[in-house]
Amino acid sequence: MQELHIGFLLKSITDKLHARADADLKAKGLTMAQCRVLAFLHDKEGQATQKEIEVYLDVSHPTVVGLVARMEQNGFVTYCPDPSDKRNKLVTLTEKAHIVGRELKTFIPRNEAHMVRMLTKDEVRQLSALLQKIYDGLDEHDSDSPKSKHERRENHD
Repeated sequence: MQELHIGFLLKSITDKLHARADADLKAKGLTMAQCRVLAFLHDKEGQATQKEIEVYLDVSHPTVVGLVARMEQNGFVTYCPDPSDKRNKLVTLTEKAHIVGRELKTFIPRNEAHMVRMLTKDEVRQLSALLQKIYDGLDEHDSDSPKSKHERRENHD
């Protein structure tokens, strides 16, 4: 049996989780990405700019515009020009979004519990710590990269 690469496994797990979540959320008229926007807006007391949503989701402006437009069509948000910067739009949760948000409060914990159901509590803690270590390490500057060696050489010359 061929060993799978960690990156491939992580991507495959993410794809399965995303597909399962989208199927569960479809009954509410939401996608996983839209659910993340709702959660973000809820954490921001029900309102944020499209730019803040872009930064939070780490996606492009057109992606957020599309997400927000679909969410408005489905009655989850409203949006209007930001009074402090007319180039930006303020996105606000509707009452429907608040109701659905209360229903979804158990969604993530329930799915996480299902995902790790075959692991012991200690294995879950180890897995979480290792994944956090990998995640944090991806943001660190790779000191062995050719660019870094070149930059170091220029700094010492």
